[in-house]
Amino acid sequence: MPRQQDKTRTASKTVAKHDPENAQAWAVIMAKILALRAQGKTMQQIGNLFGVGRDTVSRWISKEFGGEKTTFGDMLRYAKALEVPFEELLGTPCNSACVSAYNRTVGDILQEFAQDSDMSATDIATTANLSANEINAVFSGQTAATPEQLYGICTAIEINASIVLKRAAKEANNTPLSIE
Repeated sequence: MPRQQDKTRTASKTVAKHDPENAQAWAVIMAKILALRAQGKTMQQIGNLFGVGRDTVSRWISKEFGGEKTTFGDMLRYAKALEVPFEELLGTPCNSACVSAYNRTVGDILQEFAQDSDMSATDIATTANLSANEINAVFSGQTAATPEQLYGICTAIEINASIVLKRAAKEANNTPLSIE
């Protein structure tokens, strides 16, 4: 029968190895969770969406615990609740790195005007005849707004699209280029 010290030594050797695919999928899910928080959703509301408790969401957000202990099946369930395409979980086709700085700035400005209007993404989506996920993806810079999305969002929050585009161009021109 192994001694207690041997059990402890064995348990410490079973540290989870880094899984890049798991990390990618979790990063996508966390970005969506953080976007929901930015829209004013409570941790309880987010937990209800996934079938987990408020404390679990709190741990995820504080990065105390998260994807490294989340099964792939759970991630698929969370992605389905968030309407995240499977390809996005894997980081294939276009992700936020494909979106230009200008288009991310457009998303930031739209989100700022939306917050000033006191409309939630759901309210905007309903008025603009879009999905809340489309709105969130534009606001978070994950996708560039199509002309139809831009028009719908601007109409919903009662702002002229040309104001948004001109401000984004001005901010993009004032942003120093970074060398990577």
